[in-house]
Formats: sequence, C-alpha cells, structure tokens
Amino acid sequence: MIKRTLRQHALAAALALAAAAAAGWGAVHALALQTEPVPAAAPGIYLPNLGNTLQEQTRNLSRLSQALRTGDRLVILGSSELTSNDLRFVPYRYLADELQMPVLAYGHSGFQSLGMQLVLAALADDLSPASRVVVMLSPGWFDGDGGLGPDEFKEHANPLLPRLLSQPEGRAEMLRWLEAKGDAGVAWSMVSEQAYVFRQRLVDLWAPAYAAPAPEPERSGPAAAARVVDWDALANQAQGAEQALMADNPYAVRDDFFDKYLRTVPAGGKTAYLPQPLTGRDELRELTALMALLRRHGVDALFVMQPLHPMVFKDLDRFGPVQREVAALCRRYAMHCMDMYGAPFEVGTLRDVQHLGELGWLRVNQRIAEVFRP
Repeated sequence: MIKRTLRQHALAAALALAAAAAAGWGAVHALALQTEPVPAAAPGIYLPNLGNTLQEQTRNLSRLSQALRTGDRLVILGSSELTSNDLRFVPYRYLADELQMPVLAYGHSGFQSLGMQLVLAALADDLSPASRVVVMLSPGWFDGDGGLGPDEFKEHANPLLPRLLSQPEGRAEMLRWLEAKGDAGVAWSMVSEQAYVFRQRLVDLWAPAYAAPAPEPERSGPAAAARVVDWDALANQAQGAEQALMADNPYAVRDDFFDKYLRTVPAGGKTAYLPQPLTGRDELRELTALMALLRRHGVDALFVMQPLHPMVFKDLDRFGPVQREVAALCRRYAMHCMDMYGAPFEVGTLRDVQHLGELGWLRVNQRIAEVFRP
C-alpha cells in the first residue's frame, strides 16, 4: 500500500511539474514539439522512433504530420518486422521504389498498440479521411495480458508529452497507463525529457545562425514507373528467394536461423505462448483505443495480424479467442483487416518463426495496394 501511494505521488508530482513547466515556458516558447515544412524526401522512409535530438524529433514529427494530413505518404506503424530493410518486398522499399507509393514506416521491437495510439493522438489534428495508415499487429503482443512496456513508453511517448497533455484522447490513455504501470523511473524520465527540450530551446535561442546544422540532403526518388503488377509472378519470385535460403532444414525457416535457434527443438515442435492464461487484456484495450481514435477522425486504416510459424509451434490454437476479439474490433470500427495468422500457410511467408519473409511482405503489399492504391 505504501509503495503504491509513493508511486502515485511521484507520478502526480512529475505530471504537475511537466504541466507547470509547459505552461510557464509556453509564454515564451512552447515545450511541445512543433511541426514545420519538410523538404522533399526519398520515397521510402523508415524511422525506428522520432530520434535522439530535438532537431531529429522536429523533422521526423513534421514528416509524420505531413503524411497524415495530406495522405501523400502511406504511414506504416509496426514493430520488429519493419527492421527487415534487407528485403526487396518490405513496403518502404518495394512500394516506394517499384510501385511509386511513397511510404513512411515507423517503429521497431516493442512498439505496440498504445505506443501507436499515443503517436497518432499527438497528431490528432492531422488525422482525416485523407490519412492512409497501416498497422502491423503481432500475436506475441497479446501473450499473457500484453500491453506496452515502460521502456517503450519512455522512448515513444516522452518526446510527445506536452502534445499529449493538450490532447484529450492522448491524455486519457497516457494517464491510464501511468496509473497502471508507471513508476519513479518513468516519472524521472518524463521530467528529464522536458528539461532537455527546455535547455535545447535556450541553446537554439542564443546560438548564432551559422552554428545551426545543415539540412540533411535527401536522395531523389526513381522516375515514375508503370503500375501494372503481376502479383502471381512476384509471388513466385518472392517464394523462390526465401526457399533458396531454407534448403537445409525441415522447418521452412532460413538456414542460419535454424542453425542458431531450432537445431535442438524436440520432435513435435515448441510452444509459442507462455503457460499463463492468454487473455490479451491490456493489449486488446489499447488496440481498442487505437481503432477508436482512427474511427473518430474518419481514417479507414488497414490492420494486419501477422502469423506465427505453424511448422515450429504446436500451440497456435491458443490464440483463437484473441483472434476473434481482434476480428470483432475490426467490424465494430469498420477497419480493413488482414488476418495472416488464420490464413493457409505458404512457405516463404516467414523468414524465421515470426518475422515476415519476402512472400509474406509481398502478400501485405498486395493487400495495401488493393486498399490504398489510387
């Protein structure tokens, strides 16, 4: 009881301090990240997060803002699957370079439903029916109760704290998470982030103009290409590319992954989920908030539930109740949804036990093109 009370006091103090700092400094220069015009960028952009410096955060938030406001870029929010930048068919390469659909992908491992909801809530004024949003979902998020972790909250929400405090949708979800999972470490990180912004704004205010960093040069995109796509021929290419890297193991994963992680797996496969009940309670609540935010602003997003490997895991049916809950949310909020978890498995869909391979991304690209391509 004492520990709980102390934590609540620490969080209340942190929020009060952050709010007071934002209000006091706002008379001179708002602490909240501002958006500004951004130069033309390469057609495919991948951002693991907003960045480590105020300049990076301002530039990347501006890119997200413009993409959501104008719909000139497809915005893909996801987790570790987005880091597969060596694949031809990862969307920020294939869609951008070969189909001329500019893409901004955001996220890396641990970026889950609430993180996405908070990033979008911070940019709620930019959301509209013109916004084109794809959300990649992972079954592992729902293991046990699920939900966003503290480190991920610090990484993705802290830079947006003043914006979230001023947005009712973001503020409510942020305070709910802090009440349930916040601690002194999270509170201190929130204060530290705002102190850094305040300090950096002072430095920028007094720094001579010549000391400002030069803008990053952006490579120009390729020339316009024909948009007639033979998806079946591409599927054969994608599957062949993966199969060539899977020739020496029985699990239809890449050989290097098998050698490192699966060589000692006993006959009959392994379990995908923890032995505790698979309720997905927190993650489902946070996914609901994400879909509700998008629906309130008229955004017809595409949600993709990725698969786990049926040739490796023997308990995939445990996900059924959560799978049905997600499908019900898609219907309730009228979202486009692609269930790869329940689809017939094609060799090459996954490169390992959970990350999309060339064929898996090709199928996602095909669905994106059906939903969003003009």
